[in-house]
Amino acid sequence: MTEMEQLLAATTANPAAGVALPFSAYREPEVFECEMERAFRGDWVAVCPAAQLPEAGDYVALSIGGEPVVVLRGRDGALRALSNVCRHRGTPILDEGCGRAGSLVCPYHAWAYADDGSFRGAPHTGNIEIDPVRHALPRFALEVWCGVVFVNVDGRAEPLAERLGDVARAIEVFGMERYDTAIGAFAPEVWRANWKLIYENGVESYHLFKVHKDTLEPVTSTRRAFYVLGDARAAITGGPIEGGTEHQFVVAVPPSFVATLTRDLFGWIAIHPEAPDRTRVVTGALVPRDVARWADRDRDAPDPLTQAFLEEDRLMCERGQQGMQSRHSRGGQLVELERIVGDFHQYLGARLFDQAPAPVHRERGVQP
Repeated sequence: MTEMEQLLAATTANPAAGVALPFSAYREPEVFECEMERAFRGDWVAVCPAAQLPEAGDYVALSIGGEPVVVLRGRDGALRALSNVCRHRGTPILDEGCGRAGSLVCPYHAWAYADDGSFRGAPHTGNIEIDPVRHALPRFALEVWCGVVFVNVDGRAEPLAERLGDVARAIEVFGMERYDTAIGAFAPEVWRANWKLIYENGVESYHLFKVHKDTLEPVTSTRRAFYVLGDARAAITGGPIEGGTEHQFVVAVPPSFVATLTRDLFGWIAIHPEAPDRTRVVTGALVPRDVARWADRDRDAPDPLTQAFLEEDRLMCERGQQGMQSRHSRGGQLVELERIVGDFHQYLGARLFDQAPAPVHRERGVQP
């Protein structure tokens, strides 16, 4: 079987009794390019909290499936996702990362654009007339869901409100409108691991007791984790917060978004692949502005607990990537706590191979 045929077989398994993906899926360029085309350029990818871009000119520039994109707050207050590539000779206009731009001017030959992407002019063109319509920056689909900006490069993805209706109803008890204040900065890290390893690690609670025994396990334990609902489009798991009566949810929206939701924190990682064995991981969080835990702290300072468990995750994902080089071993059976990983495999089957995924599965409703 080819690498793609092996992957197809694994992504059509019953999510309640799934199997690990073939190791080749985490290393082969053919698989990676298919994922970039059909998942990352063809689906909604999480970028940043909208609250991180409050003022005109605030922007985040990044690569989505290899496509340079800038999300920018316009002078009219609207958020837009534009190509970050000059229409002249392809130079990136803004440096990757976040900042504030007074104007969009290419650093190479100073071609200029308005914050809606329209062409404003070019210097020293002589007798050549530049067509402003032809030379406007392409615009990409953008939606804000629960305060988080998502971008779809090809513009054909299902609207998020339709896709995430079940998830939205399940988490509405948290009062999502309360999470209105961004904390932490746009500070990506590069993990030396395939993006799927990072996503799978982020969504399942099976590893908490071992990898996070001193960080997350005392807060929300493996043995008390449970599945709430899910399918190929999105899924939720949960668990009680030790020492209290509240619960936390893990909200997973493939291919790029894994969030933890509690009464006072909506924090996530956004996953942006760069190569089969290299992934840019961005953290973000929204909190209610009136929660005492966050009121007096430096909102740009990283949370020590988050730093600690993410470093544990990074080391384990990079260790897992080493194992993916094996040609003489293969993955095995997923256990009950990994059903959400099975949902993700169904997503891959749907996106990469046009397979019909299993219907939404519900196990329980939980009050936060």
